[in-house]
Amino acid sequence: MSFFHKLRDYHFEVYHFIILTIIIIISQVLLSYLNMSSTKALLNKTMENYKLETAERQSDFITSSIELFLQKFTEYPYNQNDIAQSTGSIDYLIYQQLLQKNVEDFCLLFSSGNKIRMLDSGKDILNYVVKGKLPKNLPSKKRPKVKEYFSKAMDSIFKNEEIKTFVEDGKTFHVFVPFSIKGEVIGAVYQKITPDVDRMKSVISTSFNYTGAWVSVIILFSLLIVFILTNYVINERDIAKSELYKQKEKQLTQLIETRKEASFARRIYHAHHKVEKVIGFAKEDLLKMPKNIYPEISLRLNKYMNFIGRVIYGMKTKNPPVKVIRNSMFNTDVNALLEFIVNNIFRRVYKESDQFDFDLQLDENCPLIHINEYVAWEIFEPIINNAMDHNKTQKITITIVTKYDSESKKIKVKIMDDGEGIKPEFLKEDGSGVQEIFKENISTKDYSDNSGYGCYIAYENCRRCGWSIHAENNDSGAMFTITIPVN
Repeated sequence: MSFFHKLRDYHFEVYHFIILTIIIIISQVLLSYLNMSSTKALLNKTMENYKLETAERQSDFITSSIELFLQKFTEYPYNQNDIAQSTGSIDYLIYQQLLQKNVEDFCLLFSSGNKIRMLDSGKDILNYVVKGKLPKNLPSKKRPKVKEYFSKAMDSIFKNEEIKTFVEDGKTFHVFVPFSIKGEVIGAVYQKITPDVDRMKSVISTSFNYTGAWVSVIILFSLLIVFILTNYVINERDIAKSELYKQKEKQLTQLIETRKEASFARRIYHAHHKVEKVIGFAKEDLLKMPKNIYPEISLRLNKYMNFIGRVIYGMKTKNPPVKVIRNSMFNTDVNALLEFIVNNIFRRVYKESDQFDFDLQLDENCPLIHINEYVAWEIFEPIINNAMDHNKTQKITITIVTKYDSESKKIKVKIMDDGEGIKPEFLKEDGSGVQEIFKENISTKDYSDNSGYGCYIAYENCRRCGWSIHAENNDSGAMFTITIPVN
C-alpha cells in the first residue's frame, strides 16, 4: 500500500502517456526492422553453413557409396542375376537419395567428347563405368541448367577434384561432386537440394519476436523508472527551492526587523537627551514647589520621573558600570519600594476588587540595601506584572512576602499567586543552571509578539545586583523567590 501511496505524489498527465506510446511504437518499428534484418542475415548464414556442412556432405556421402560399390567390378558380370542385383543396388542407392525430403533431382554426369551425358539408372551407370559404353537411347529428361552449371564446374571437378556448388534464388543448391573410379575422375554426381528452412525460420522469428516483446517491456519500464526518478528529483529540487525561498524570506524578514529595530534604537538614542532634559526641568520645578503642598503627589512624581530616567539610561547603556547599580550611597528600603510599586502602579492600573487582590506580608526587620532603588524596581515590577498577564481569565490573589535571615544576612522576597502556575518545560534548567523562563524571547504567552522580556530583564538585573532568582510552582500557583544578600 505504501508503494501506491507514494505513486500518488507523481503526476501522470495525458502527454506523458502519449510520449511513452510514441516511443514504444517507434521502438517496436525499429525492433521489427532489426528483427527482419537479423533474421535474413541469420538465414543466409544458416543456408551457407547448410550448403557447406550438409548439402555437400550428403552429396559426397552418396558419391562415395556409389564409388565403393562400383570399385569391385573389374569386368561386366555375365550372370543375369548378378547384373540385376548390381543394377538394383545402384538404383536403390539413387532411390533412397531421392526419397529424402530436400533432394529433388539426382544423376551422374559424364563428358563424352563435346557432349554431356546424364545417367540416372543403375543399368546405364554400370554399363558406362564397367564397359565404357553409353546406352543408345538415353532418358528423355532434359536438364538444361544442369548442363550449364556442369560446364562451369568442369575445371574444378576434373582438374582440382573439388566439390562445386551453385546456389539458385538463395535457397536451391546444385551440387557437383567429383566421381572417380580407381583414382581417376570420370564424371560428377549431381544433386539438386532445396533445404526446408520454414520451420527453422518460424522458430527464429518467434524467438526474435519474443525477445523484441521483452525488450519493449524493458524499455517501457525503463522509461517509467526514468520518469519517476526525474519526477522525484524535480520534486526534491522544488522542495529544496521552497526551503531556500523560505530561508531567504526569513532572512529578509529578520533583516527588515533588524533594520527597523536599529532605526528605532537610533531614534530613541537621539530622543533620550531631550527626555532627560525635560525630566530634569520637571524635577527642578518640583523642588521649587512648597513642601507642604501635596507632599505625597510631589514624592510620587519625583519617583516616576527618576524611574523614567533610569529606564532611558538602561536603554542607551547596554552594560552600565557597577557603581550606578551597587553603591554605598544607595539606601533602598525593599518594603517601601514594594508598597510603592503595588499602591502607585498596579492598584492604579488594575481595579483590585474586580480581578486582583494583593496581600503584602512584609518583614519590618529587613535592613536597607545598597542597591539603586530604580534597578530593584525593574526587578520586582516585571515579576508582579507577569502574574497578572498570565491569569487574566480568573480572579487571583498576589502575595508578596519579605523575610530577613539575620544569620545568613539575606533577604528573601517571594512573589506568589494562586493562578494557573508555570508550565514544567519553562522551569527546566540548561547546562549553566539558567531556567528557560528567564531566557530572552521565551514566553508562556502565545498571543503577543512583544513578550519574553519581562522575566529576562528581571533576571539580568538580579545578576547585575548580585542577587539570585528562582521560579517554581507551589501548591496553589506560581512562585518567584528572589534572594538578596545584605552587605
